[in-house]
Amino acid sequence: MLNEDNEKLINKKINKIIENSDDSDNESFITELKLRIWSYVNKISNNTKLDDDSINNLISNVVDEKDFSDKKIDFNYNWALNQIVDSKLCAKCGTCSVVCPNSIIAFDESPYLKEECLRKGNGMCQEVCPRMSTGQYEIRSRLNLDEKYYFGKSEHIKGQSGGYVTNFLKFLIKDKKIDGVVVVGDDNWKPVSLIITDEEGLNDTTKSKYSISSLQAVRTAGEMGLEKIAVVGLPCQVAGLRNIQYHPYLSKHDYERGRNGKPANLPKIEYVIGLFCTEKFEHKELLRALNERNINIKDVIKFDVKGPNFIVKTDKNEFKIKLSEIKPSSGCMMCKDFDAELADISFGDKGSPEGYTTVITRTKKGEEIHNYFKLEEGAEVKDINFLRNFKLKRFNKEVQRREDNNEFNSFYYLWKYPGVGCGQKGLAYIRFRANIGGYYNPDTVLKLAELTKKYNAIFKITTREEFEIEGIIFKDVEPLIEELKELDIVNGSEGPNVRSIIACPGKERCLLGLIDTIKIGQKIEDIYKEKPANYKFKIAVSGCPNKCVRTDLTEFGINGVKFPVTNDKCNGCGRCADVCKVDAIEVRGDTAITNYNLCYGCGKCIHACPNDSKNIKFKGYSVYIGGKSGRKSVIGNKIFIKDEDELLKTLNAVFYMYNKYAEKPQKERLADTMKRIGEIKFLNEVENYKNSL
Repeated sequence: MLNEDNEKLINKKINKIIENSDDSDNESFITELKLRIWSYVNKISNNTKLDDDSINNLISNVVDEKDFSDKKIDFNYNWALNQIVDSKLCAKCGTCSVVCPNSIIAFDESPYLKEECLRKGNGMCQEVCPRMSTGQYEIRSRLNLDEKYYFGKSEHIKGQSGGYVTNFLKFLIKDKKIDGVVVVGDDNWKPVSLIITDEEGLNDTTKSKYSISSLQAVRTAGEMGLEKIAVVGLPCQVAGLRNIQYHPYLSKHDYERGRNGKPANLPKIEYVIGLFCTEKFEHKELLRALNERNINIKDVIKFDVKGPNFIVKTDKNEFKIKLSEIKPSSGCMMCKDFDAELADISFGDKGSPEGYTTVITRTKKGEEIHNYFKLEEGAEVKDINFLRNFKLKRFNKEVQRREDNNEFNSFYYLWKYPGVGCGQKGLAYIRFRANIGGYYNPDTVLKLAELTKKYNAIFKITTREEFEIEGIIFKDVEPLIEELKELDIVNGSEGPNVRSIIACPGKERCLLGLIDTIKIGQKIEDIYKEKPANYKFKIAVSGCPNKCVRTDLTEFGINGVKFPVTNDKCNGCGRCADVCKVDAIEVRGDTAITNYNLCYGCGKCIHACPNDSKNIKFKGYSVYIGGKSGRKSVIGNKIFIKDEDELLKTLNAVFYMYNKYAEKPQKERLADTMKRIGEIKFLNEVENYKNSL
C-alpha cells in the first residue's frame, strides 16, 4: 500500500487529467480512470519514493493520457440495479457495495459494477437496496420500536447537533460495547467513509457534510477483524443497514456467498445511529454553488441548514444560499424519511431550542444514552412533523411526476405495510388477519366488496378464513389501505410471524364442540397477533378431536377433549357403543368398557348415555406441537393439558424455544427445528421453561 505522500501526488495527477479532459463531468470516464490507475499503483511498496516524473511514468504505463481523454467510457454490464440507478431512484447510500461477496460493486457518489456479475446483480445487492424494498414492516416488528423524544445541551460538548453523537460514541468505545465506529469523515468536505477505533479519532468527524457518502467502512471494519461496531448514517443509509441486518428474514435465504464460498466479511452492527436529513447534494453540485459565489471550499469551516437557506461559514464570512438554488441528489425526491425512523437513536436540531440537540430513542440500545447524558423530555414533535410532512409532500409530488411522465417507480415504500405482497402479472394483494372463527360483520364484508370493485380488483376468502384483495395496481395500494382503516379488520398475516389463528365454531355454535374456541382463539390473538418468528407459525383451535381445522398439521394445534369412564349405573344397553365413531367401546355383559388406545375423547358417548352412567375421566385439551402441512406434511407431537392457564404457558414456552433454537429464517419451521435438535429434548425444554413461568 502507498504512503500518504504518494497518495497525494497521485491524486493530484489524476485530478489534473480530469481537469484537462473534455469528459471532466463524465462520471463513467472518471470512474474508469481511477480504477485503472489505482488497481496498478496499489501494488507498489509503501516504502517506494515517488516524485512527479516517476508518477508520470507510472501512469503512462496504465493509460495514454491523450487517448484516454478522447474516449467515452460506457459500462454495459447487465445489473439488476441498473433500473434503480438509471431511473435516478438510487438513494446513493452505498449499501449494495458493502454486501457484494465478490467486491465487484464500487461506489463514487453512485454505485456501479467494476466487472461482469455472474448473477447479473440478482442477489444480495438488490435485496438490501432500500429503493427495492424497505423491509420496514418486518424490521419494525423485530425492533419493537418505541419512540421517545428528548433534548439536551452540555457546555462541554462541541460539534454540530451539540456533538452528542460523537460523545455518545466515545462512551460506547470506552465502555467496550463496540470495537469501532463507522462515520463520515471528509477530504475538503467530500465525504469519506471511515472506521474509527479510538475516542480521539472521533474528534475530526463532528461536522455535517451534506454530500453523498458511502458505507464502505462497514466492510473495512469486518476485514480489519472488528466484531462489534456502531454506524452513523443518514435515513437512507439506516434503511440499508437494517436491510443488511435482517436480510435472511426479508429475502428468505442466508447471506450471499462469493466465488470463495464465503459471504462478505461484515461485523455485527450493534448500534444504528441516525441523523436528521431533508436532502443531500452531489459534491460537484455543492462545488458549483460555491464557485458561483467565489467561495473556496477549502476555506469553509461549517455547513448548516436554517429554514430555506444553506449556510456556509468561513473564518471571515457567513454566506446564505437558497436551498432552491442547489439541486439535491435525485434519489432524495423519493425519500419519505426525515429522522431515520429505523435507527436505534436519532439526532438533529429540529424540535429543540437554539444550541440544543433533539434526541429520539426507539430501542433499548438507544435508551442507553441516558447512562451518559441528562436529557429533558418535551422536544417539539410538531417541528419534527413539519419536516416529515415536507418530505412526504415532496415524495408524493415526485411519484405523481413519474407517473405523468411514464417513468419507472419501484414502489419500494409499499413493503412497510403488513399483509401486502406482489402477486402475478405485476399486481399487488392485501391480506387481512382472520377474525377468530371466520365470523365477520356483514357491513364489513359489504364495504370490502365495495372497495374491491372500486379499485378494479378481485376478492378471495383463503383457506385460513381470511379475506384477501388481489389484482391491485401498485399505485392504488396506499389509498386503498387508507380507506380500509375504518373497517374492523387489519391487514397482515404474511411473512415470518404468527399467522392468522383459525378456529372452528366451537361449543357455542356446534353440537360437537367441547370448548369455547372463539374465546380461547381471541385470547391467543391478543397476545400473538403478528408476533415475529423465525418462519411462519400457525395456530389452530378445534372444539373437539375431529380436527376440522387441521390442528395436527400446525405448529400449535388445540383440540377440546373429554374422556369417559363408566360408573356402576351402566346396564349394558350399548347406546354408547352405537354412537362411537372409532369403535373404542365394547359392551361386556352389563357394562361398557372403553379402549383408551382407540378413544379420541370426543365425549359423544357421555352425552348419548340414557342412564347417566358416564363420568368424566379427563377434560381439557389435546395439543399438537410441531405439525406442518406444505411440501412435506408432519403430524405434531400430541400432549394433554388440563386447564387454560397451562395451555397458554405451554404455547408461550413452545414459541420461545422455537425462536431460541431455530435457524435459517424463512426456511426452518418448528417441525424442522424439533427434528434437528431432537423432539424429546425440545419438549423437555418446553416443559422446564413452562414451569419457570
